[in-house]
Amino acid sequence: MEISEKSLDVINDLIKINNDRVAGFQKAGIDLENADNGLITVFNKLADESRQYVVELTDIARQYGGEAAEGTSTSGDLHRAWIDIKATFTGHDLLAILNECERGEDAAKAAYLDALAPKSELTPELTQLIEIHQQGIREGHDLIKSLRDQAKSAEETQENNGSHLTSGEPAHQEQFTEQPSYEAAAGEYQAPRAYVPEPESLEQEDAWDESQDANAGNSKLSEFFINELKDLLWAERELVDTLPDLAEAATSNELKNAFEEHLTETEGHVSRLEQVFGILGLEPESRKCEAMAGIVDEGDDIISATEEGTAQRDVGLIFAGQKAEHYEIASYGGMISLAKTLGYYEVAELLVLTLDEEKAADAKLTEIAESHTNYDASTEPGKN
Repeated sequence: MEISEKSLDVINDLIKINNDRVAGFQKAGIDLENADNGLITVFNKLADESRQYVVELTDIARQYGGEAAEGTSTSGDLHRAWIDIKATFTGHDLLAILNECERGEDAAKAAYLDALAPKSELTPELTQLIEIHQQGIREGHDLIKSLRDQAKSAEETQENNGSHLTSGEPAHQEQFTEQPSYEAAAGEYQAPRAYVPEPESLEQEDAWDESQDANAGNSKLSEFFINELKDLLWAERELVDTLPDLAEAATSNELKNAFEEHLTETEGHVSRLEQVFGILGLEPESRKCEAMAGIVDEGDDIISATEEGTAQRDVGLIFAGQKAEHYEIASYGGMISLAKTLGYYEVAELLVLTLDEEKAADAKLTEIAESHTNYDASTEPGKN
């Protein structure tokens, strides 16, 4: 096997970054000393995750005939993860430690994103490995951020309680709330599935095929996932046909423009879903989405029941539009979670892009409603 020098550099950069991540979480655990709140267990799990990544990266570097790096990072864009963090822990402040851990995870996320750029010249096998690691880094970051938010909330509560001391109470008196426990997070966190390289011999082939089938295709979950993809594809195609009618029926130019802009996005959503089918080696088939069909019918009823040129009609159209958005937000959120479980990380990335656009469209409709449309409708005289 051959690999470009750029790809080997990426492997070695990520080895050093993961070694830094191990050292960072170890240092964080030391600074917490004997804190009985589950965080040290979390840190140990995340450190173990990066140790496994180092093993896998080292193995693939050697498979390609290269020399694997050792030790931690020193300089360069891909070397930022944890380099400052290791030098900045100075005490046992829980919130400060979690803030530094989150900074380290931010840097690790950025490094993996950069590693997957086209300039890295990665092979498909190496891309698969790094994408699996990237998902673990992201989930680790989200976990640390959540724990940091809990610690911050607890600290703010302590400060508020402390501010209620009466003038007769001694200044050193503590009225702190109990620190949150992170045992549940420690127990629930599971790293993404391990990377399974393609077999190099016939003896390994059966085990490899079995692993791939279990992780990526022949399961009840994958069947459900594909059926829901068909459902979403029908829903998005239906919206492509429906949004022009909503735009035409809208009274305010602002609402018309919002529907027209989202039509362009929705056409992109259809293309993304068709791309997802291609990634999975399937033809882009659809099946009727009863939920979206009902929402579309309700939009037609609103147009029929409201008077043309009124703010009342716009209120109704916003309601119909947001029902569609909320259905899609829930659907894409669930599908992203399933894609991660199945190991379809490229699919998850595409679905996240659509989910973000659905949320932005929903927020835009809320902004239009609350800025003037709801008020305008409230001032229109009703029928006697």
